[in-house]
Amino acid sequence: MTSFVADVLATVGELEKENLHKNIYEIQNEITKLEYEVKDFMGENYVEFSAKLTRDVNLVKKTEQLMEELDILQSRINDQVKIELSGLKKDLKTLLKILTESKISLQLSQQLISLHKCIKSIKKTQEEKRYIDTAKALQEMQSLLDNPHSLLQELEIYAAIKDEYCNLFRLYLAEVSSLLQDRIRWNSDEENGKTITSITINNEYDDLQELIQGLHIIDNLENDLQTLSTKLIDCIISPIIYDHCSVYVVKETVFTVKIVEKKKALCYKGVLYNLKLFFKFFHQHLNLLVTENSSHDTFLKRMQPHLLEQLSDLLTKHCISHTIPTSNADLKNFEPVVEAINEFQAYLVEIGFLSKDQLFLSEYTNNIDKLFIDRICQDLLVKARSIMRKDLHDSIRYEPQDPPNLINKAFENSQFSIEKKLNDMSFHLPKCQISKSAQETLELARGILNEMRDSSDACAIRLFYTCRNIFELYVGLVPEHHKKFLETIPQQVALFHNNCMYLAHHLLTLAHEYRDKFSENLQKLNLTFADQVTVLRDISSEYFLAHMRYQRNIIFDIIKDSGFSGLGQTPELHPSTERALRQCIRQLELLKTVWLDVLPINIYCKAVGCITNSMVDDLTTKVISVEDIPAAVATELVTLFNMVVKRTPQIFPDQQIQQHVRKWGKFLELIKVLGASLKEIELRWENGKGPLAQEFTALQVKQLIRALFQNTERRSNLLTSIK
Repeated sequence: MTSFVADVLATVGELEKENLHKNIYEIQNEITKLEYEVKDFMGENYVEFSAKLTRDVNLVKKTEQLMEELDILQSRINDQVKIELSGLKKDLKTLLKILTESKISLQLSQQLISLHKCIKSIKKTQEEKRYIDTAKALQEMQSLLDNPHSLLQELEIYAAIKDEYCNLFRLYLAEVSSLLQDRIRWNSDEENGKTITSITINNEYDDLQELIQGLHIIDNLENDLQTLSTKLIDCIISPIIYDHCSVYVVKETVFTVKIVEKKKALCYKGVLYNLKLFFKFFHQHLNLLVTENSSHDTFLKRMQPHLLEQLSDLLTKHCISHTIPTSNADLKNFEPVVEAINEFQAYLVEIGFLSKDQLFLSEYTNNIDKLFIDRICQDLLVKARSIMRKDLHDSIRYEPQDPPNLINKAFENSQFSIEKKLNDMSFHLPKCQISKSAQETLELARGILNEMRDSSDACAIRLFYTCRNIFELYVGLVPEHHKKFLETIPQQVALFHNNCMYLAHHLLTLAHEYRDKFSENLQKLNLTFADQVTVLRDISSEYFLAHMRYQRNIIFDIIKDSGFSGLGQTPELHPSTERALRQCIRQLELLKTVWLDVLPINIYCKAVGCITNSMVDDLTTKVISVEDIPAAVATELVTLFNMVVKRTPQIFPDQQIQQHVRKWGKFLELIKVLGASLKEIELRWENGKGPLAQEFTALQVKQLIRALFQNTERRSNLLTSIK
């Protein structure tokens, strides 16, 4: 019985195999015929561009029929493999491989026919103005051509079909974009010198939503959204925010912006009203669906990513920021601004442009205290910069005021008495000229400290550090802004010196004056300006000393370029020597003219005295270093130096030049030596105890004697006695 069943199964298996071989062979022949037919068909349509045939329907039916037969054969082979897995495995694998290859060929044919159907559909729907169906067909065709698992790319005809797709896509995109521009029209005109921009929604054809959805399907909507957003910002939103505009709607389809006056914006209420009018118009005509059957995906919502950031930036910086209060009184009246802002944002949420978590103006309604103090501090620093850029030579006369009473109250009724007291002038700033800008800077600082009294502790601290920043700004900005003047003009550098000293003088006691006016919490803090005093004094000294060196070098250069450089080389003085000395004195007299009424008298005397001292020391050094001074030259030097002695003391108010010019006595002794005899020199030396010995060393005196007198026994004896 068992052998009989086996024989029957074997017979059945043989028959099944024969049937499979036969069927596969027949299907292969059919597929081959079909491939040739598809090839001819596609070639005629996309390569040779011959007349269109009408066999596509029959080809589709034949393809589908063959696909069904292939599926049946695939199933029968799988069943046969299971029955005779051991005996027929190799034969059935061969059959399966052949069948798989045939299936791939058939799939390629089917894909080519599908592409042809897409092309026919695209052309037909585009002619019938069915833009959504056209976009879907284009999308389907693209997915077939770009399928990474397909072997279409290996076919010779692929390039021709790809070109056909690109051409169809370009034509569709051009047509839809052109229609979209016709539906949303822009117009710009000039009327009496005033720019008029309008946007018109052409709703005559009622196909705007279909155009938008078509662009969305082919993934090209974002480009048009970006273009439209840029125009809206440049032509509608920016003028509404920046300029004085007249905004109105004509016949419900034309939104117009007329610029009345450029760069003169309306108040925040006018700006928000005009923007709301624009968004109302926009919502009325362009609240269209981008995706079919999705009420949340609207054109207005799609515009938001392209508009919101720029809208937020422009509106906050150039409109809402101007509404931030600048005083405590304004802060109390800020509620109407908050209401207007919230109303505007609520409308944007209502029309779907914003979500509730995108309220970009909320920081102005929720953090007004912080913005208030930020605005005040920013305005104060801007005002300080403006003051500091003013001309330094616009000056006033500063007169000393009564010094502040700094005695601690704890000692007022104490049993201890203070025996030694400071001079009444210890805390006085001497009379001098200061720039008006320095006075304004100090007044600004006092105004800030007064504002601190009526502010909360948090605001008061910010104000205090802003006040400190103003003085730091003075140290950094003024020298840089007035750099050229401070390097070359004596009056300017003197005023800058006085300004810094004036500010430093008041900063010593400024915080102390206001301490009792602050809250208890602020009094516990170390609020002081004392550390900035040194900085101001250092910067004033640095620039003033640098200018003194500049003036000294001018005099040195005059002397260097005169006859003093060749002293002793000629029997008489060069004519330029007298001219140089007169020029040096005129330079000192110029300093007197520009400095005497500007600087405090003690600073003036020290400064001019130092420069004069450098001059006479340089003259003395040059004479001492000469090896031979003819008698005629010595006589001329005495005459010239006496002119210096006569004119120079007049530079000083008290004419007590010896108190201010350290080398003046040495200069006078040099003049006496130049006109003296050996006997007179010996008497003035007086064995190292005379007035000559007080100013010159023994070597210097010997050098002068050798230069002035010939080598005689009397000279030798005198030189020997000088030790």
